[in-house]
Amino acid sequence: MNAETPASPTVAQSYMSALKACGIRHVFANGGTDFAPIIEGILQNWQIGGEMPEFVTVPHENVAVAMAQGYYKASGVMAGVMVHVNVGTANTVCALMNAARDNVPLLLAAGRTPLTETGHAGSRDVPIHWAQENFDQGAIVREHVKWDYELRDGQPVNTLVARAVDIAMSEPRGPVYLTLPREVLGNPSINPGPLPRDRAFGAAAAVPSMAALERAADLIAAAENPMIIITSAANPATFKALGDFALAHAVGVLTGPHAALSSSNPMNLGLVNGPALKSADLIVVLNSAVPWVPHNIQPAKDAKFIHIATDPNFTDYPFRGFEMDLAIAGDPAAALTMLSDMLHVKLKGREVAVDRRRKANSEKRQALLDGRKAALAAASGQSPISYAWAAHCVNEVKGSSATIVEELGVPFSFLDIEDTRDFMATSSGALGMGLGMGLGAKCAAPDRTVITTVGDGSYMFGCPTAAHFVSQAENLPVLTMVMNNSQWFAVRRATVSMYPDGLASKANSLPIVDLSPSPDYHKIAEAFGGYGEKVDDPAKLKGAIGRALEHVAQGRQATLNVTVRTRAG
Repeated sequence: MNAETPASPTVAQSYMSALKACGIRHVFANGGTDFAPIIEGILQNWQIGGEMPEFVTVPHENVAVAMAQGYYKASGVMAGVMVHVNVGTANTVCALMNAARDNVPLLLAAGRTPLTETGHAGSRDVPIHWAQENFDQGAIVREHVKWDYELRDGQPVNTLVARAVDIAMSEPRGPVYLTLPREVLGNPSINPGPLPRDRAFGAAAAVPSMAALERAADLIAAAENPMIIITSAANPATFKALGDFALAHAVGVLTGPHAALSSSNPMNLGLVNGPALKSADLIVVLNSAVPWVPHNIQPAKDAKFIHIATDPNFTDYPFRGFEMDLAIAGDPAAALTMLSDMLHVKLKGREVAVDRRRKANSEKRQALLDGRKAALAAASGQSPISYAWAAHCVNEVKGSSATIVEELGVPFSFLDIEDTRDFMATSSGALGMGLGMGLGAKCAAPDRTVITTVGDGSYMFGCPTAAHFVSQAENLPVLTMVMNNSQWFAVRRATVSMYPDGLASKANSLPIVDLSPSPDYHKIAEAFGGYGEKVDDPAKLKGAIGRALEHVAQGRQATLNVTVRTRAG
């Protein structure tokens, strides 16, 4: 036996084997002193051919978790993240909020400062090990994970990892958190427990109540103008089921800025808006925590509401007051499929009413498309560049196998989306996720073109040097478009909305809003071997995107610094 090869694997090695056995192929990692057994274990596994995921070095935890989010959304496969004790955990919180609200499963693991002062090879050996101990490290993230736990000495690590993955992958899906003390990781793996059986992880989604669905079908069949609202991203099964249901029964669909329904579906009536909302006598709220903003728009007073989601009460939201006449818990895709079968029976003899509704929805959709065409005609010559025009240029150049990642970048309503992989956006309002999500999407689907569009503020929040480093080091070429309006526009809009006749509404420059002077964002990518270009002429934007994508196709990351107009709303 080689003297450098241990008699038995360590717990760290067993942990990594368990990750691979549970379907985790990539771990996005930002290391610290607690990683010593992991690093030694990786080297030992390389030496003996041990099973483990691929570890990707990510120089900031915010980017690491965002990568796991983009990875899952592009592939449907859960990823792992590993960070350094309490401080690394703290750096994940904003990204973790986004993943939780987006129902993205991921296993966030963090080292824990050594438990002992002496007596073990992994005992505390630098002063920071005292400073980096919390009374309750899991409390840092507990509100944003489904489960948290600390690995204890002697526990079967295979069983524990399988439990974590099962919980993360069960609906509603979301992150889980596991802490790993250094001494425990460095101990021999005496009883790792059995590896999980060859099975799908997570509990099968619940089937909705047949009795509740019958009531829902009766309400839909009796309605003159039923409407579906879905303001969240859909998984592939729900995306297809919703498209089929809407077409079959001529039910209009209003969406949020997420990939939930094909842009070309004749029943796609665009983003949720006041007139369309007010016209519906029955509204099916599908898997949507916030179907509309009551402060801004309201449905008709006599409208009826059906809410369908795995958790239609959204119990992880502290306050939510949307009215419900019927709440149905269960898988949305299954609910739509069963409802469709019921309506094929209940709508027999009512074809004239369905055709009338189909015609009315077609007219609404045509008005939507005409409005989009007019807006683009007006935007084509606007300088600085219009957001709508930027979206149009992306549509023209991107090709059929592109993923657009959006964080206050190009507006969703001007993009053509035909697949759940075509578009992904951040969810909770914690800025700085777009850059990492784009890299994660590229890691999961290297054959797809990834275009990440972010505001200038979002770009700075996204830890760009860390993101550009990963792009170069891991050969993940993406196009980043920085939509540069030199301000926090969301803050300006909120101030003017609250004080429409106030001083802010008349001022060109606002305190705590302006981001001037604006740096040359495109040059940051150049420091990491990337291509950079600044664009302020609308006539030149399409060509610039084309040039940038040529560099991406050749394996080189690219960044466009696009000077844009302040959004109108």
